[in-house]
Amino acid sequence: MRIVRALFRAAQAAPKEFTSFERFTYRANGYCKYGLLQDDLLSEHCDKVVEALRRLGIRDEEALNQRIWRHNRAAYLSMTHTILPESEWTKIEDDKPYVSDLLEEIEAEKLEKSNWEENNPL
Repeated sequence: MRIVRALFRAAQAAPKEFTSFERFTYRANGYCKYGLLQDDLLSEHCDKVVEALRRLGIRDEEALNQRIWRHNRAAYLSMTHTILPESEWTKIEDDKPYVSDLLEEIEAEKLEKSNWEENNPL
């Protein structure tokens, strides 16, 4: 059983090979042409995203500054009706989530808080 678990861990740690369909849909979405990452598309009108970005700024201020820079560059490119040269597009391998894990953490905290409030009324 230990060998099986070790093999599963090794398989999860290995870099993911993307299918041609995944690559096609990634490019078809279009945000990579502006140099954006998938987590850059999360709207700041949602309270959970605002909280996640606040926590990101505390943990890794550089990641938050990079997000702002990517947003500004994408806004400029959109305003001038241009896209980046293909060599500067975000590659699917480089598009790693940096806010999604914080969002999951916030969701878990809110669920835990609501469960606690239901079971412990004042």
